[in-house]
Amino acid sequence: MPIQFLKNFYRESSVKLLLSLFFLILALFVFAVITDEIILEKEENIDLYVFHFFQKYLIKDSLTSSMYAITQLSSAPFVKVAYPFLLVVLLLFKMYRKAIFIFAAGVGGLLLIYGMKMFFARPRPPYPLLYKEESFSFPSGHATFGFIFYGTLAYFIWLTNLPKMWKYIAMTFLIALSLTIGFSRVYLRVHYPSDVLGGFCLGYFWLFLMIFAFRKWYPVN
Repeated sequence: MPIQFLKNFYRESSVKLLLSLFFLILALFVFAVITDEIILEKEENIDLYVFHFFQKYLIKDSLTSSMYAITQLSSAPFVKVAYPFLLVVLLLFKMYRKAIFIFAAGVGGLLLIYGMKMFFARPRPPYPLLYKEESFSFPSGHATFGFIFYGTLAYFIWLTNLPKMWKYIAMTFLIALSLTIGFSRVYLRVHYPSDVLGGFCLGYFWLFLMIFAFRKWYPVN
């Protein structure tokens, strides 16, 4: 039966869905490795090596201000304004299904991040570059929620009637922005690299589940 199910799933699924499913499995695998080897076993050598590399080759006064500005694009004050604003805009234009998607993705994502942070209770890295964060470190909330938020915008753009070239440009920019936000967290030394990578994996996992569920039971397009 499982083999027959997989055969039917493969025949009925598009290449894009299968590729997305592959990245979902990869994201879950990477997240599992990080939680086992780095968080639970406390094997932090790779994290510390990356910090050393940043300190030696990347950190410059001229770049620090840019990294601080970029990291604000997924900060709590930004999210408190941007998410409700987007929700109101969608409701005003009577895009009710997209509004429900935004609400479910945002609230669910925040609860998932909070639950993970409380469960793993990983302390923040020592010696932050500019300021100290008080909450737990794993996974990175900026990386996770940034991927969910900008990934959702990218998904909505894909559903529009824009020419494909402009869709790809806009989506590439949004995904690149979410990745740069994660990079800024490591640069500012408020998160370990494994926190950020785990956050990306968690964000992709949640966004995939949301898109898959809505496309199957409550399409937004």
